[in-house]
Parts: sequence; structure tokens; C-alpha cells
Amino acid sequence: MKFKLVYTGELKINPKKRSQHLHDIRMALSPQLERLTEISPYNTIKEKMQKRPLKGIREIDGAKFFPIIRPELNLVAELDIQILHPELLETPRADIDNRMKTLLDALKRPQSAHELCEGINKDEVIYTLLDDDHLVTKMLINTSHLLYKELNPSPNRDYELLVIITVNIKASKGTTDNLAIIV
Repeated sequence: MKFKLVYTGELKINPKKRSQHLHDIRMALSPQLERLTEISPYNTIKEKMQKRPLKGIREIDGAKFFPIIRPELNLVAELDIQILHPELLETPRADIDNRMKTLLDALKRPQSAHELCEGINKDEVIYTLLDDDHLVTKMLINTSHLLYKELNPSPNRDYELLVIITVNIKASKGTTDNLAIIV
């Protein structure tokens, strides 16, 4: 089953406040992932997890995360990532491997308390695509130039990207828990 996530903003390669930058990206994607769990057949992920202890919530130092792709449902992800950037030809501002590291870290839930940013709202559930990035089995990355200037009329427009992530959910093992998702 495939769906798309869209992110507009920076993908910093080595930010001073890395945990805050990753949190900002997660917060941009969380509403899309929450909406995904409300529509068929993806709502079965939430329904299956609601029947388990902790209702599928992963808690880290009081912060709550709900990953969509998770090992207990035997789900893995293939990602097709399109990165559109406003940079001029032959003037790259960042290398692709470090941008991808930032994106992959933002797509997964934090693994420990030291990965949390300060001031995180511990009352809300943050939806993430991945429980951990080891659940990505295939990745295709395409970059191109973003020619549409008015996408985001902010002062940082020269650094902001349009990222379209096509997610293909697959099962590592077919079970009754993931049958509706993989059919």
C-alpha cells in the first residue's frame, strides 16, 4: 500500500540544535500520519494497536510517540524520496547523504531521552512514520531544482526544500494483524 508525505522546509545537515530540528520536521509530518490512521485500510494499524497494552504508544521520558511502521505488525517500508531544491546549478549548499540522514532521523521516533528536544509537549501524541530506521528496506532518492518561487515566501526561501516521500508499506511476514494493509 502506498501513500505520500509532503514536507516543506529546511533539511539541515549539522544543526546546532539537532533534536529541535528533527522535532520540527516530525511535527510537520505528524498531522499527515495521524490523518492516515483515520482512513481505510491504514486505520487498521491504529485499531490493532489499541487492543494492546499501552495502545501502541511508545513513551520516552514522558513524551508519547505513535509509529506507523512497527515490528510487532511485521511491517517494513520502501521509500521513494523526491527532493526539490531552489539552489542554482553547480552551487550545492549541502550534500545529499547528510540531508538523508537528517530526514531518516526525523521519520523515526526518538530512541532515547537524549534525542528529545527541550520543551516537547508531553500531553500530545506525535505520529512518526517509523519505529526505527532499520525498518526501511529500500530507498530511492531523486533530486531536482524547484523552479516555483512562491511555494514558501519566507526569508529562508533559498534554503527550503519541497520533499515528497512516497511510502510503500510491505509486510516482512503476513499475519492477520497486517493483512488489511498489505492486500
